[in-house]
Amino acid sequence: MTRSSDPSSLQKSVRRGTAKRRPGKATAARLIEAAFELLETENLDRFSMRSVAQRAGVSLANLQYYFPTRSDLAKALYFHIEARYRTAYEQCTAAAPAIPIERLKAVLRFNMQDITTRPTRRFFIQFWALLGSMDDFSGKYLGELYAIDIEQLSEHIRPLQPDAPPEEIARRATLIAAVTEGLTVVMGNVRRGDPGCKALLDAAFELMINIATGDAMAPPRP
Repeated sequence: MTRSSDPSSLQKSVRRGTAKRRPGKATAARLIEAAFELLETENLDRFSMRSVAQRAGVSLANLQYYFPTRSDLAKALYFHIEARYRTAYEQCTAAAPAIPIERLKAVLRFNMQDITTRPTRRFFIQFWALLGSMDDFSGKYLGELYAIDIEQLSEHIRPLQPDAPPEEIARRATLIAAVTEGLTVVMGNVRRGDPGCKALLDAAFELMINIATGDAMAPPRP
């Protein structure tokens, strides 16, 4: 997966005026990447503003100029993740046939492979815990994070049934996101080389395709 960040997204998450010029954008991107790498490679108890600054090679004061609080930095990671996965999805769909279902399958196959990697699992499990610790585990920050994921998945589900109501597309995307993230947790108990691992991922893939096409969706109760 690419390690680039979308400059327009960075402007949403840094203080006004600090990321409009090229040097400021580069510094902000480096800081966000350092935060991402810490969660990907180190234990959560090592994640602090000071450790992020050290990894990025800047002073703590410089980090706080762009991201005054740990919450500001964590939220900036939302947009970093959005850019990473958007780029990865674009690469997947570019290599797939120009058919909506095949493009969706390419995205889902990427996600199935991605969640079996140790860095991805480590990052997200620790990021979930970090976000929970910042909002007293109310789910507010997790909701903000997964609104991005659900919208990205919706973009690939919508072409399958263009006339479906937006809320129905969002419901399917939400269920697919839930399956994917649930697997991220339970895959820790399954060895990648175990035949059961492939069977589990294959079954999850088929389930998600059925959800996306509506074949597995029961009508909502009145």
